[in-house]
Amino acid sequence: MQPPEENDCPSPPAEVVNRWALRVDSYLGGRANLHWRVSRDGRPLVLRRYQEKPIGDIGYELQVLQRLDALGWPVPVAVDDLLVVDGRTWGLFMWLPGASPAVTESTSELRAVGRLLARLHADLETLVDLGQRPGCQLAEALVADPVLTRRLRDYERLFPEQAHILRWHADRANEYFDSLDLRGRRLIVIHSDFGLPNLLYQDGNLTGVIDFESTHLNHRVSDFALAWRAKRDEIVRGYDEVRPLDELDWALLTPTLWSWVFLGVAEEIHAMTTGAITPHGFDWQVGVLRRRSPLMGVGAEYPNLPG
Repeated sequence: MQPPEENDCPSPPAEVVNRWALRVDSYLGGRANLHWRVSRDGRPLVLRRYQEKPIGDIGYELQVLQRLDALGWPVPVAVDDLLVVDGRTWGLFMWLPGASPAVTESTSELRAVGRLLARLHADLETLVDLGQRPGCQLAEALVADPVLTRRLRDYERLFPEQAHILRWHADRANEYFDSLDLRGRRLIVIHSDFGLPNLLYQDGNLTGVIDFESTHLNHRVSDFALAWRAKRDEIVRGYDEVRPLDELDWALLTPTLWSWVFLGVAEEIHAMTTGAITPHGFDWQVGVLRRRSPLMGVGAEYPNLPG
């Protein structure tokens, strides 16, 4: 990977650097959240600037990391209290060695990812006493949100074809959820962004599981969304080898994936229709929704799906 261009390397505010007595070593990048490798008293750390509107309550994320660290998982626990500077929240975390592996898409690699997620879930399900993360919701509530429904209709004026694909899948996900008896269904705390880019390895050994910024309580199969994406079936099969999925899990696999695709969509449509951002076609979301996997079973067919 090429290093960022110099003008793409922002610096943290002096107030943050001074209050934590940091030396800034390098800019690590990021999308919504930005990261720097820093050091304090010779100890390597990671400085994070959270996005303007963090996902849910950050304190929940920090509790999950602390609990997993106590259980022996290599996770980046916070080493100091959060700071709020210039309207942004800043966190200071442990530095974990290693790097994300190159994705080969081999059967053995993908099954290993699924087995790892199963082992992580065995410990994450012991964290249910934390409850739901403030600001987060279950998969079925996300697509049932009337605000999303209304804004998808607004979006039809901008991109009718893409809007139809989005609306069909949101409606179908709602139908799936409505057809299932979820009363009393056991939920677990999920990572919510699980996949190879968020796993670190060194000399073949796991050295880090990172990016818990959206961890929250949900159906366990919601954690397949990023890793599986309806195209890496071996991840699901690897998981099933360790923690067998029951009939309801298999039925939830498709609607929880489609629900995950709609995260932030309502807000983004509002930004488009109010002129805050340039309208676009949700190419990434539509691309994921167009995928079909044998694991999705009967009923996921989309009529006249383009391309």
